[in-house]
Amino acid sequence: MLTKIIIYYFVLINIGNFLLFAIDKHLAKKNKERIPETTMILLSAMGGALGGLCSMYIFRHKTKQAKFYILLPLFLIMHIIIAVLMVF
Repeated sequence: MLTKIIIYYFVLINIGNFLLFAIDKHLAKKNKERIPETTMILLSAMGGALGGLCSMYIFRHKTKQAKFYILLPLFLIMHIIIAVLMVF
């Protein structure tokens, strides 16, 4: 049961972070108020790194900012390691 909850959590947070990056890109094109970078990095750290990375490269958004192209892959690696440790 707990495993199912964790899987649902990671699926939802990744979809949410993917959409958050997409919305921020749309807002950037329209020159409107943007989503704080801290929010996007925090959601990535909380489990949404895969969604954030996918969105970064699909929408070409935040790909030149070091804190995103360095931190998000590190968060993803960390999440994979944690998942593997939880399985074993």
